[in-house]
Amino acid sequence: MPQLEELKRSESEKGFKLLLIDSKGMVKRSREILKEKKVTIPLLIDSRFYSRNVLTTMYTPTTIVIDREGRLRARLVGGSKDFKQVLMNIVGSL
Repeated sequence: MPQLEELKRSESEKGFKLLLIDSKGMVKRSREILKEKKVTIPLLIDSRFYSRNVLTTMYTPTTIVIDREGRLRARLVGGSKDFKQVLMNIVGSL
């Protein structure tokens, strides 16, 4: 999560938006975690499982990158120590 918070600070200069999605129905727990970790990224509650069904986000965490035209540009499953750099490379290519 710290990597996402750091990335969020560069949203406006890079021209992208971050959004967290709860698609497991664990809204209360998700909010508790975000509060504990002082995460300021908006949380979308996906009670209709759109992200799981349409974007195939079956695993947590899954990071998806959608460009300004609404096209899916990347899907990253899981995390890694170089996550921020990988994501910045993707965002930089948009």
